[in-house]
Formats: sequence, C-alpha cells, structure tokens
Amino acid sequence: MGFSFLEPAFSLVQGREKWAIPWMEDDPALTAPQLWVGRTRRDAADALGRGCTGLFGIHWRTRPLGPNMAALARAAWDQSGWNPSPGKPLSPPRKREIDVHLGGRTADYRKNSIAGTDLDPVYRCCRYDMKAYRLKVPAGTYRVTLQFCEVHYGEKGKRVFGVEIQGKRVIKKLDVFARAGKNRALDFSFPGIEVKDGGLEIRFVKIVEFPFLAGIVVEGKTSTGRPFSRRINCGGKAWKDYEADLPAKGYEPMPPRSRDLPCRDFYLDWAKAQFGEEAARPLGELFAGLDGGIGDYSGNRRPVRLPRPATWIGGPGNIRPNPAPWDKEKARYAFVDRMASFRSRIRGAGNLARFDYWLNMFRYLRTMGRIGCERGALDKVMKKIRKSKDPALRKELAKRKALPLRLRLARSWEELVGRALSWVSTKGGMGTVANLEEHVRRGNRSAHFLDLYDKELEKILGAPLPAEVHPTTAYLGKPRLFVPTHPSLVEKGRRLTLQAIFLDKKPPREILLHWRPMGEGPYRSAPMAHAGRGVYKAALPPAQVEGIEYYLTATTSKGATLHWPPTAPSLAQTVSAYPSSQ
Repeated sequence: MGFSFLEPAFSLVQGREKWAIPWMEDDPALTAPQLWVGRTRRDAADALGRGCTGLFGIHWRTRPLGPNMAALARAAWDQSGWNPSPGKPLSPPRKREIDVHLGGRTADYRKNSIAGTDLDPVYRCCRYDMKAYRLKVPAGTYRVTLQFCEVHYGEKGKRVFGVEIQGKRVIKKLDVFARAGKNRALDFSFPGIEVKDGGLEIRFVKIVEFPFLAGIVVEGKTSTGRPFSRRINCGGKAWKDYEADLPAKGYEPMPPRSRDLPCRDFYLDWAKAQFGEEAARPLGELFAGLDGGIGDYSGNRRPVRLPRPATWIGGPGNIRPNPAPWDKEKARYAFVDRMASFRSRIRGAGNLARFDYWLNMFRYLRTMGRIGCERGALDKVMKKIRKSKDPALRKELAKRKALPLRLRLARSWEELVGRALSWVSTKGGMGTVANLEEHVRRGNRSAHFLDLYDKELEKILGAPLPAEVHPTTAYLGKPRLFVPTHPSLVEKGRRLTLQAIFLDKKPPREILLHWRPMGEGPYRSAPMAHAGRGVYKAALPPAQVEGIEYYLTATTSKGATLHWPPTAPSLAQTVSAYPSSQ
C-alpha cells in the first residue's frame, strides 16, 4: 500500500522495459487526506537508480492527492536538488538462498493448551503450506527432530503429507491427528543425517491439504568434532533457545534508510503556486511538517506525521474507534488552527478558494479524529454495561452514559458530513461522502459506526431510542456551487455537457451558464436545467478552433451570487478544441 520501499529486484530485471508503480494513497485511509511527497520522491529516485523505464502512480482520488501527483510528475522529468545521487545505479539486492523457508503461511493458536510437552509456545504455532526449509548447518552428522502438533483439525484425513531430508524420504505418509489427536505434541527424530555443503534441506510432499511444521531441532557434531545445536520455532517468535522462524527465500534486507526524501523545497514552491506568496513560506513549512513519516516507517505506520483516524474495518476508509479521550488526542490536530491563522494573509479569489479547500479538509480530518474518540467512549460504556449483571445498574448506565454519547455521536456525524461537503469538488470527493454513508455508517455489517449498539440499548431501556439518534438528511452548510468534471480539451464541433452541483438549504433562484469564444466579445448567458436534487445541466455550443471560455453563476434563495470558478468573471474556465478525427 505504498509503505514498503520500491522492490529492489528491479535492478535484476534485464532485457525488457520495467515500470515502477508506487502507491500515491492507501486503502485504509481512503476517506482521509494523505500527503506523500517525500515518499513519492524516494520511489522515483529508486526507480531511476534501479534502471526503470519510468513510473506510474496508483490512486483512486484526484484533487486531494494534488501534491503527490505533482511530485510524481516533476520527478519523472528532473530529480536534481533532492535526489542524493541522481543517475547513480543502486546496488542490486543479494539473493538469500540459505536459512530460509520456501513458501507457506503461519498460524498461532495462542490460547491452545498442548498436551505431552512443556514447550507450548513452540507447538501451538506453525508454518503450513510450505515447500521446504533450508538451514545453514556446518558439515557434520546430526540428529534432526521434526516437531508437530495438530492445532486446527479435529478429525482424520484432513491433512496428510510426506517429508524428505537431504533428498531422502523419511516420512512416507503422515496424518498428525490420526497419530496423536488434536493439541498434542508429536516428534519424529532422524539420526545420522549428513551435511556436506553447509546446507540442510527439509522438503515437504503434499498429499492431502497443507503440510505443516511446528519446530526443528538439529543436534550433533561438525566434521571437526565440535558440538552443534540449533532450534527453530516454525511460524513463531524466538523463545528460550529456539530461534524465530526463518525468513522467506528471496533477497537480503537492504541497508536501513529513511523512507522519505526531503520535500520542504517542493512545498515552499507548491504553497506559493496554490495560495500566493503572502503566506507561502509558513504554509509550505506546515505542509512539509505533515508529509510522510519519521525514519524508516515501511514496516510500522505509527511514525506517520499526518493523523490517520481512518482505517480498514470491513473495507477502506472506515473510522477507527479510539479509546483515547479527545482532550488528549486533539493536540495532534493543532496544525488545523495554525493553518487557519494564515487565512487573513491570503489575497485573490483563486488563492483563497484553494486555501479554504485544504483548510476545510483538515477541519474534516479533525472532526473524524474527534468522532473516533466519541465512539471509543461509547464502546467503553457499553463494555461496562455488558459486564454488569445488575439490571438496574445496566439501565442506569444506558440512560445516563450510553444514550447521551449516542446522541452526541449523531450530531458529530452531521458535522463530519457537513465538513466533507465543504471541500468536496470532484466525483472522487463525492465518492468519499458515499463511503462515509454507505460503508462506514451502515454498509459494514460487523461494525456500523453509529447504530452498532442501538438494538441492545433499546432492549436495556425497554423503549425505542429517540428520533434524534438519526442524523439529519438536510444540508447544514454554506451555499456552494461547483462543477465536478470540467475537461479542458474537446473535439472540434462537439458540445461539452456540463453538470453543476448546487448545495444550500433551499433551491437557487437560478443558475446561469455564461460563455463566449475564448477572449472575444461579451459573454452570452443561458439558464441551466434542473436535473434533480442539487444537480443542474447545460451544454456549451459546438467547440471551434478558437476554444471557449465559460463560467457559472448561481443566485441563492436569499439573493446572494455564487461564481464558479471562484475567479470568475475576471478569470473563467477554458476549453480548447482539437481537430476532428473525421
């Protein structure tokens, strides 16, 4: 999902084109902003250093990823100034052929009690569905003990396999449950195993379903007469004199380094282009401080700088119930008010609109963080209610604690959706709202964010919950007008159909489309047709070589006038025409 470094094995691919395809956003935080300029630069630098033909970027959304996309586009052309060694090939990875497992997955039945042994942490975990183990063992003669325990199946014939050691079949057909039953240790020892070339191979032969192994013990003497012993906890961690499970066959880990490359210069330039020069430096510094993470976070997402209250729960972009109190958590969102403090310094309608887009998105993120804490508080109360065996106390807790939290959650949800609608300006952004409503709120059968406990509370209280537990369907924000899709290029002679979205508490008096040949004469105007709810449509005249410029105006029910784009009419939207293919 983008946290891992670019695959080092690109360096080994020869004789064909090779394209790196880094992630510009990840699924778990799909409903939250994600700033990955430093990471994108690292991926681009690695792609160049590993001889890639070029690189693409994987993404779902568009405008919220503006910085990431700009960084990717620039890096494809020029990496000077931030790539520490542009054009210098990166060292290829070293192959790891010994002290490895070949394939397989792991299972750990931590709660199982294992009979016939005091080595429970070894026998209750395993690696299964693997092809082989290759151990680094000095030349010599050894006793090899294979440790098994059927921790999953409870009947015969579910798992049958054979085993070879050093190419010789030592177990023809093994059904561990048939031999020992479930959750009982079963060992097989094989003396006189010779190792000549420094490698011991244990290979598994699949007969029915997946082979598995809990532990390996190698004991004996080397060819020089020195004692040697080694123990592997297959599928598990290091424990006592057992090593942790061996890594997969592949490549040696690369030297440690930061996951990101510096991005301060990017954001200083980007902020000037987005918001104007009046507050470019402090805003550039602010965004750079929110980008990426600290050090090598490829295996641990916690050092990421921008808060991530969204996560994967039954699908992308769900909201994480957070047990931490909001009074403690809100300090992580102090950057939101800091950004807001620069608003008075922004000049120009376009700069201000772009500033408000990001400020509103960060306010939305902060609300998401707060609502996660509120749901975490409700979870705690419900856990306390479930533990109590006193009906009177359960009812009192439900009435005095749980119900007020549930009502607050509904009002916070209204605020969250309102915050989202304050910055949404593309169909991808509208998809974020759909994700919140269809997935987070009611689409995830196992964890509805709002009403997970509603039926339980009604049963405890002995009455239906008040209607206020349901979020309003009314729009609560300020009037807005935007065009989610606005192509800048159209075939000559074709008419471009525009779709506008108007948000307000009441319908507009009118929405007008204004257009003219690019740079020529006065604008002509025509009303846009109401397509349904807040959607309005109109078609531009057939595009000619000179192109068209246009803008929209909406008159609200209270008589206020909205413009799209915000810079109109002094700076309108433009469409260029390309020659017809006919």
